[in-house]
Amino acid sequence: MSFNFELQSTFRIENIFIYTMNTITEPLPSINPGVANTEHERTSQNIRLGYVLLTVSFFLFVLFEHLDLNRRDDSLTVFVLHYVVAVVYAIVLARNDAYGIRKSWRKENINRTVILLSLFLISAFALNRSLPVFAESTTWLSAYLIITSLFLLSFQYFDRLNVWINRLQLLVAGSAVVLHFYLAAYVANIYGIGIIGILFFGIGTHIFVPLTMAAVCAFLIRYATDQQRTSIYWASAGAMLTLAFVLVFMGEWNSRISKIEAMNNQSVLRQNYGLPTWVAVTQHLEKDWISEKILKSDLVYTTHNKDFQWDFFPANRFWGEPRKHDPLVFISSLISRCPISYDDRVKILQSIFADRHQSNERLWSGDNLTTSYIVSDVDIYPALRLAYVEKYLSVRNNISDNSWREQTQEAIYTFQLPEGSVVTALSLWINGKEEKGILTSKQKATTAYKTIVGVEQRDPSVIHWQEGNTVTVRVFPCTPEEERKFKIGITCPLVDDGDDIIFKNITFRGPFAHHANETVRIRLIGESQDVVLPHYFKKDAKGDYITEQRYNPDFQFAFKKVPLPSNQFTFDGYTYALRPHRPSLQPANISQIFLDINNSWTRKEVKAAESLLDTHKIYATVDDGFVQLTDENWDDLTGVMRQYNFSIFPFHRIHNLENSLIVTKGKGLSPHLSDFKDSQFAEDVGRYFESGKQVKVYNLEGGTSTYVSSLRELRGLQYAQGKFDQLNDWLIQKKYPRPEESDGNIILHDSKLEITKNKINRESKIKNNAPDHLARLFAYNNIMRKVGAHYFNDDFISQELVDEAASAYVVSPVSSLIVLETQKDYDRFGIEESVNSLHNATKESTGAVPEPHEWALIILFLGFICYLKVRRYKLCTAL
Repeated sequence: MSFNFELQSTFRIENIFIYTMNTITEPLPSINPGVANTEHERTSQNIRLGYVLLTVSFFLFVLFEHLDLNRRDDSLTVFVLHYVVAVVYAIVLARNDAYGIRKSWRKENINRTVILLSLFLISAFALNRSLPVFAESTTWLSAYLIITSLFLLSFQYFDRLNVWINRLQLLVAGSAVVLHFYLAAYVANIYGIGIIGILFFGIGTHIFVPLTMAAVCAFLIRYATDQQRTSIYWASAGAMLTLAFVLVFMGEWNSRISKIEAMNNQSVLRQNYGLPTWVAVTQHLEKDWISEKILKSDLVYTTHNKDFQWDFFPANRFWGEPRKHDPLVFISSLISRCPISYDDRVKILQSIFADRHQSNERLWSGDNLTTSYIVSDVDIYPALRLAYVEKYLSVRNNISDNSWREQTQEAIYTFQLPEGSVVTALSLWINGKEEKGILTSKQKATTAYKTIVGVEQRDPSVIHWQEGNTVTVRVFPCTPEEERKFKIGITCPLVDDGDDIIFKNITFRGPFAHHANETVRIRLIGESQDVVLPHYFKKDAKGDYITEQRYNPDFQFAFKKVPLPSNQFTFDGYTYALRPHRPSLQPANISQIFLDINNSWTRKEVKAAESLLDTHKIYATVDDGFVQLTDENWDDLTGVMRQYNFSIFPFHRIHNLENSLIVTKGKGLSPHLSDFKDSQFAEDVGRYFESGKQVKVYNLEGGTSTYVSSLRELRGLQYAQGKFDQLNDWLIQKKYPRPEESDGNIILHDSKLEITKNKINRESKIKNNAPDHLARLFAYNNIMRKVGAHYFNDDFISQELVDEAASAYVVSPVSSLIVLETQKDYDRFGIEESVNSLHNATKESTGAVPEPHEWALIILFLGFICYLKVRRYKLCTAL
């Protein structure tokens, strides 16, 4: 949980300046024991009351953050409650003669002053929601402020605690002095605004809370060390340790920026195969929280600017993440700033920090949206190793009806699909009625959506294909008056893991969903032996399994693999069938092997590759060329390559296709083809594959880079995958799997299945016993095969491919699903429903779609039934 803080104070400004330590700490006149006891009891009551009010105020703040994670506009009302609580306690202290310019800082009153300032600190944090002086605080800063505040409150019991606990109290108090002086300096340039704000019920004086908090820390340290129980050096150590940590961070920050600058400047010496400079920077960048903060400075984290001014309502430029305040980033930006352009930083963050969703283009804000409920309706075909998943998501707009902000918002979701999966259905609920999507070309869908959302502001939803097995779903408008609901249908080949078949939940990024509940219903279709679901699933009367729990993106289960039964599905004159895929080998005299090594390779895999030195020429990519690996340079070069975050292998530099093999492995977090589509590298790769060349590529089990995965989907590679032992066997036999895909068959590698497509004799009788998902999966993979090398060209979309996608109703690089509000909208943008198509996938998609001649027979049969009904009616009337 992160908190937003605006540090300001309700004390009059004169409190800080017109007293001196000596006058405040003058000895009090002696009083009799009875009066002293009464005074002690009054102090104890004040402190107990303060603790109660502080607990209530803090609980209210946390509750508001928990319930309204996207900040509602009634935050100003909540601030007033915090402010009233603090003012009430100030009045109580004033009535007990414990509040004043000099009184508040005396030893007997200082602990009550700490409570009062803590109340105003929470009040200031609450005010910052509506009048942001600071951006949203990072998690570590929120925790740091809470911990230091608790330690300052603990000084009430300083005399009763162990000396080592006293030293810890002083250590934290010294650190708190540094923290609050930093915050006081941060807001120093708007003290003038705070002084003017004093006229508005004293609210403006909140700006001086950091200064008064620093002062109270100093007084606590003074009074504590006066007792000689512990040394002031502990407080000094706390301050010095804090400063030392900041200096170390600044040094590391500056060092990394210097390295980035050096790589940028030295890029002229390394052509890097025509790849953009940011790719080389990303390969060598240390992937940790410091590098992420450097890249997100200005994009997310506030930084110092030359005028020492701050934006009260900053724009995030290209990023969808809320602005944040991190003192380490702000202070470090005083000495050096990230030299990489905003565009390149976005691409680096997309590539290795799992932030690609944040960079989606937004037509409207989505800051106040949450995912309120999820329903996952899953059909599992155990024998066919397929699943069809329908996900229903409810989107809630948490903004208040009387908001001064724009109430209409846009929900954007990014769904991560299992390998080889395809979106086959979309629905949007409009005025309480489900409206199904129509499949059209990607250009028409984009034009229609942007026109309606950006100009006319009416109801559409659209799904676009993206690289890396992802799709984006956009829903508009999302208003406070009602929750929007949409459905996405996904056809999934299941993963073959040896003896088991694995189903994994469909995950997504989008409006906050961690507090959403999810209902999951699983229906097993066909042979389903040895399918064991988690214990919390209950079987209903229909035999389906159902559960309701907190949304769990990591949910998965496995079941035993059974032999694939005879199966087929017919559509549009063709029959589709699944069969096990067993690679057939062909002679291959591989003499040179290229190792595509990066930090996803294990030491064991590198060691296994080293054994190939005796039988093959082994090469690796270093800077601008291939370097042959030998016993002498093996450790040095492989050690360097294992530091790379990812690798982008230059397949177009392989000329001896017959005798060459690339051994690769990677991670899903790596650049997409589209990230460098305009580079010289992309042009070279595009020309290479467009010529029909296919390189032999063996991917080691355990991970595939998005770059290789995309080229595999586009059928640009003669691809195989497995363990090193299998590769060794093939090399010894001098064999390698032959290319087997064509217009009549495609391969699902992760499922170890093959889908065949054969023209049928219309006179023959076909028994259909498989779902239409076979035709959909075939069409999607066939489109990817045909797009192939043309993907790098701007004109790769053809009407032939769009028609094939529309027939099978699959979202692909050339096609999108869109829901518009009225038929007139579809007509205006030239979006038409394909007549002879599978339409949106449904839960009942388990049989064949009638052929044209079958439709004719059905119509004749229905006509005959109607004739009999009419004839019977006439006979009855005549009688």
